[in-house]
Amino acid sequence: MKSVRTCLWVAAAAVLSVSVCAQEVEVIGGRQAVAHEALVKFRSETSRRAQFALTRPYGIWQMRALGRTGAMHVRSESLSAAKLVEQLSAEPGVLYAEPNYIVHVVDAPTTTPPNDPSFAAEWGLQNTGQTGGLPHADIDAVAAWTISTGSHNVVVGVVDTGIDYTHPDLQPNIWSAPAAYTLTFAPGNILSCPAGSHGYDAILNTCDPMDQNNHGTHVAGTIGASGDNGQGVVGVNWTVQMIGFRFLDATGTGTVANAIRAIDAAIQVKEAFPAQANIQVLSNSWGGPGYSQALLDEVNASGDAGMLFVASAGNNGEDLGAAPTYPAAFTAPNKIVVAATDDNDALAYFSNYGATIVDLGAPGVNIFSTVIGGKYEMLSGTSMATPHVSGAAALVLSVCSLSTPALRQAIVSTADPIPSLAFKTITGSRLNAYRAVHSCAGQNSAPGIALTATPSQLTLSPGGTAVTVVTVAGAGGFKGTVGLGVSGLPAGVTATFSPAAVPVGGAALLTLKATASAAPANTSATITAMSGLLSNSFSLVVGVSSTGSFTVSATPASQTIRQGSSALFKVAVTSSGGFTGNVALQVNGIPPNSSVSYGIAASGSLTMNVATSGLTPVGSYPISLVGTSEGLTESAAVTLNVTQ
Repeated sequence: MKSVRTCLWVAAAAVLSVSVCAQEVEVIGGRQAVAHEALVKFRSETSRRAQFALTRPYGIWQMRALGRTGAMHVRSESLSAAKLVEQLSAEPGVLYAEPNYIVHVVDAPTTTPPNDPSFAAEWGLQNTGQTGGLPHADIDAVAAWTISTGSHNVVVGVVDTGIDYTHPDLQPNIWSAPAAYTLTFAPGNILSCPAGSHGYDAILNTCDPMDQNNHGTHVAGTIGASGDNGQGVVGVNWTVQMIGFRFLDATGTGTVANAIRAIDAAIQVKEAFPAQANIQVLSNSWGGPGYSQALLDEVNASGDAGMLFVASAGNNGEDLGAAPTYPAAFTAPNKIVVAATDDNDALAYFSNYGATIVDLGAPGVNIFSTVIGGKYEMLSGTSMATPHVSGAAALVLSVCSLSTPALRQAIVSTADPIPSLAFKTITGSRLNAYRAVHSCAGQNSAPGIALTATPSQLTLSPGGTAVTVVTVAGAGGFKGTVGLGVSGLPAGVTATFSPAAVPVGGAALLTLKATASAAPANTSATITAMSGLLSNSFSLVVGVSSTGSFTVSATPASQTIRQGSSALFKVAVTSSGGFTGNVALQVNGIPPNSSVSYGIAASGSLTMNVATSGLTPVGSYPISLVGTSEGLTESAAVTLNVTQ
């Protein structure tokens, strides 16, 4: 642990403190965190008086509520962050304590100044080979625009370095508060925002999200630079509304605590103006290596508020299953994680990936967009890929009124399969805005079925099994029960659904079993959902390996717990055929308002802890554990029953 910077904190009000210079930083477990601070959640039975009594011995002089999830932001005048977390975690009245990690924009490895600001430079929207790349290696935006060019009724929240809302190419699409409103982060900490303001600054605690870095403005331009206006560039949406939520400073650096405040501000703005600021998409081009339960709780809160949380995969060129960064690596039902592709439809050399974590790719190399001061610039990074997906989601919403699960499905199920993303992302595909918009163009009036499988790529060894969670959602008001089937499996592979029919909003486990003599294969199978005359399908990549492999098992097969309790499962990874690789585990199907902890295992065993909360809905949840290593995927399944 090493202090690398100093900072002065000034009390601005009884419960409000603001940083007036660079924060003091500690390195905890190789990750940067704000010195002397922690994020804490007390157990529900711990009273406010007991909280203060409990924290007094640790020199805590500041305690601030972060948002609606109950987490608190505390600061000690005497203890380091590491000691503060260690000692608070041992207190019986504390549910969890963790560092206030520092996160950064997922920024550009390379920067090239633009020469000719025009649509022709935006290869990610229309690739004719103008940059020497592969024609049609784009998101098919021009075709999408034949259906819709966007709508001012759709609102996107940009959680980033802010937005230069005076930029001529952005100003027509910047949200302005139709009336004065307030943001409340704790009793007594109430911020009044005037009519005509454009968002929130979590660093300065003001209603002015003006960008001081360029990053957020560049992201905003890709989402919604004004189209057909005779200047600059065009966004995925020609018309849209964007709100800035600034928590990253002029250097592109911020803290988890301020990220939570920014996301919570987005939820509050939506609550204040349900018609004029119905935020359904949050664009998040940032991340860091420290796991934060408090941040995960806020991501889940955004999902409860009806927001799709679009996150960048990061720029370390690593597998997120082995080297996770957050929020990308969180397990949250409302999250889409985006890798970066180049103008040849190749995975960008810098892009993180993950066969069970990253959902899809999008253009992220040499992306031309707006920057502060009315200018334009070319940047690269998964930060630039993410707003392509955020923008496409907004374009879909301009045509279809969809729930968050259905919107997510519209994006991931219509992406274009490309070889470079096979077994690198869940879908093995790159965003296609036209197919996403077209998939729902008639769903406002016609009922339909939305279908997805996580993961969507499975590899079995001969004699092995693999499991995926199949989720069914309704569109156009459909609320029936859906029968499931699968076809096109490799020879020697059989399938079982449990259950074989599920109601809309439910999920089933699809278990694949390969015979010992199954030949090597790699095929595209089709999962089908049917209810009366309605049907839909989802592509599932299924492979049979020819080399040594491993199996994943979990016990017990089923557990029943009460809301707010935890369930422990033993997970075993067993190698066969001389396999010696490390196995990264990913868990799918965790109940809402719950968390899971697990790790990376070679041949051996570990314990998975699924912790529910008092807000976790009662029900039966199929959970899959997916192991990935060296292109191989094996999985197991358990069932968690939650009761009152």
